[in-house]
Amino acid sequence: MKKTSFGKSLLKECDFKETELGEGDFRGCDLEGTLFHGCDLSRVDFRDAVNYSIDPQSNRIAKGKFSIPEALSLLKGFDITLQ
Repeated sequence: MKKTSFGKSLLKECDFKETELGEGDFRGCDLEGTLFHGCDLSRVDFRDAVNYSIDPQSNRIAKGKFSIPEALSLLKGFDITLQ
């Protein structure tokens, strides 16, 4: 599924396990409840995507593009407090 464009899609409750999504486009997507585990998300564009939960320890996210404030969700798996 490399280089697949999902731009502005509603992708609720999807399950991506060990999926090659590198260089894909999730811009503007609503990813509520969607799981990413063991995926290659390198160079994926998540700008303006919402409701995603991606664990950077179990997925490759190198050179990915993210928007703030949603990008802060990447820190959830580190058991830290942001103030």
